[in-house]
Amino acid sequence: MDLSNAAALRDHLIEQVQQGNYQLAVDLGGVEFMDSSGLAVLISGLRRTKEHDGSLVLISPTASVKRVLTITGLDRVFDIYDSVEKAAAGASSA
Repeated sequence: MDLSNAAALRDHLIEQVQQGNYQLAVDLGGVEFMDSSGLAVLISGLRRTKEHDGSLVLISPTASVKRVLTITGLDRVFDIYDSVEKAAAGASSA
């Protein structure tokens, strides 16, 4: 996820929040690269959901994306799950 495609995710997240969806998950299983523009979109999405007492969780980040999240400290900001099922179970117990 980089400057060339981060805007599409940003627009989708904004649309979801505008439609009243405040519990969002982003599946990163197919993302092999993420730069600062991708990180900015995720942070912005998290902020938008939290404004409505919601959340944005990350699902199945690849090793390279996990590394970026760890280096930037965002692994402590986002809830990260191995699967949608585990995210749903985590959300229901919170």
